[in-house]
Amino acid sequence: MSRRLGDDSSGATAIEFALLAPVFLMMLFGIIEVGRLLWVKQALTETAYSAARCGALASSCKTQNDIKGFATAHGLRRGLRLNSALVSYNASTTCDGNPGAVQVTIRYDFASPLSGFIAALPSSVQAHGCFPKLS
Repeated sequence: MSRRLGDDSSGATAIEFALLAPVFLMMLFGIIEVGRLLWVKQALTETAYSAARCGALASSCKTQNDIKGFATAHGLRRGLRLNSALVSYNASTTCDGNPGAVQVTIRYDFASPLSGFIAALPSSVQAHGCFPKLS
């Protein structure tokens, strides 16, 4: 008995897999990269806040180079290699409604292998932290 070509379904699974696997993998790696982006943003925000707090309270963080060194070391403990040239420090500004606050802003170059595929992924992430001077 001969089988007709229209009734033959051997290989349908392979074709379905070939059509759906790229979509599934892009979704999976997209979720991973968005999660990594959110983690980087949170780590930068925490690092900027800690550097601003150090500048407002600690005697070891009084100059701009001290703040940049502190932020670079703090970011490295969180797994981020920060460029100290991208750390800015303002010793007295109005920040979040508090006059005379210390503000630290950090910019980080976010490199992702999916940047060409997902347009929403930024090439850099920026975070700032403020802490009021208490004295």
